[in-house]
Amino acid sequence: MVAVARHFRNYLSAGLIGSLIGLVSFPLLTRSLSVEEYGWLGLASATLTAFISFGKLGLQSAMLRFFSEARAKGEAALRELLSNTAGITLLLSAVGLALWLLYSATVVPTLPDGSMMLRIFYIAAALVPIKIIFSIATSVLKADEKSGFLSSATVAEKAAKLLLILLIIYTFGASAEWVMASTVLVEAVVLAFVLHKSRPYLGNARPTVSARVLSPMIAFGLPAMAGETVAVLLEIGDRYVIQAYLGGESLGHYSAAVNICMYLEWVLILALNSAIIPHYVRVYEEQGREATLRFLNKALELYAAVALGVFAVFSAAAPSLILVLAGERYAPGLVVIPWFAAAFVMLGSVCIAASGIYIDKRPRALAKWVAVAFVLNVSLNLLTVPKWGLVAAAVVTFFSMTVQCLGVYWEAHKTLPVKPPIRVVASSLIAALVALQSSRLIDTGHVFSDLIACGLCALFVYVGVLFTLNAPIRREATAQIRGFLAKP
Repeated sequence: MVAVARHFRNYLSAGLIGSLIGLVSFPLLTRSLSVEEYGWLGLASATLTAFISFGKLGLQSAMLRFFSEARAKGEAALRELLSNTAGITLLLSAVGLALWLLYSATVVPTLPDGSMMLRIFYIAAALVPIKIIFSIATSVLKADEKSGFLSSATVAEKAAKLLLILLIIYTFGASAEWVMASTVLVEAVVLAFVLHKSRPYLGNARPTVSARVLSPMIAFGLPAMAGETVAVLLEIGDRYVIQAYLGGESLGHYSAAVNICMYLEWVLILALNSAIIPHYVRVYEEQGREATLRFLNKALELYAAVALGVFAVFSAAAPSLILVLAGERYAPGLVVIPWFAAAFVMLGSVCIAASGIYIDKRPRALAKWVAVAFVLNVSLNLLTVPKWGLVAAAVVTFFSMTVQCLGVYWEAHKTLPVKPPIRVVASSLIAALVALQSSRLIDTGHVFSDLIACGLCALFVYVGVLFTLNAPIRREATAQIRGFLAKP
């Protein structure tokens, strides 16, 4: 647990610093761009994420599973794995770029305001090969648990984007096209930096494509790719429905609120995934199933207690945060925040609860339930958004992700029965709801004061109620605090 805590600390620190940088760039974009432009930029970025997920064929997930296995077999097996990974990555980058250009030329012009979005999509084309290569290259470093370097690279990328956006806004003026172009430039530089760091892994690896080596990786990666792609579509399907039925302004309101909630995914979920999956795969390969199960049961209890507290504090403070950063014109989107915060926090538990799917190489089960959630999400959005607007899209997304999480846990429990921490979840959920409701009673008359007061109120009420309801957590937390204070 100490090792994974160290890696989680690194990824979490990078996520927090990156989020703070993002919070600086957030008002720059929301206040410099029109609401419609901000919505279009978000739509292009979300669509790009879906294309990247599809274009990688799930090889980044396969690398997390096969790297330790190949290294255990010897240096020759590892070099062969990396050589074939390099070859297939270059091929996928070219195919992904061609598919993006085809989509931009044929589909985007048919959308409402499509002609105005087209240039944004064409500029984003350069990001397709950059992001595919970047994702698979960093998966090698992640599989080898190089959390320190990856965290530094993430922070450097965020900071460079912010500085370049500032330069562009005050030199050329704000536009969605210039923002996308700055993203291309920064990510190209960061990719070069990552490839330089990857020389010990790729220096002796000549790009090649061997069916014998790649077949098991692709067999593992394809269902993972399908699951990841559909998961991204699950997050952006509602945006296309909103653009079609409610227009660009409503999409901008919705995108601002969802983008704030995405910080939960970047800070909490991605940090946890990056730290814990390589660790428990290594524990499984070296110590066996029982040791892995003990670790996962403890990790899931800890996650439930911490994540629901994060949900309460975030849901209490985020509405005021948007008003401070973006202004009152984005207020109509605030109603979706608690629903998305709950959805992302719940989704974060999947990497622990569904560990059996990763370890037993059954990503098809994950893909199946993500596909079910996607169909539910799009169908229900089409039925509810025209009548009930933005809040319907948020509730439907929460419901769809709940179905996904429950289905994936049920599938994984068959082979690696991680125990659901029912008592911890119940006490933490009660504490979170009480904390959130208490924070809503606060009204200082100033938005910034509300931000601080609501966040602190939710934090203290959550900790107080949770410690009252759950004695084991109270004793564990007290012991940790005493141990920390006793250190010289």
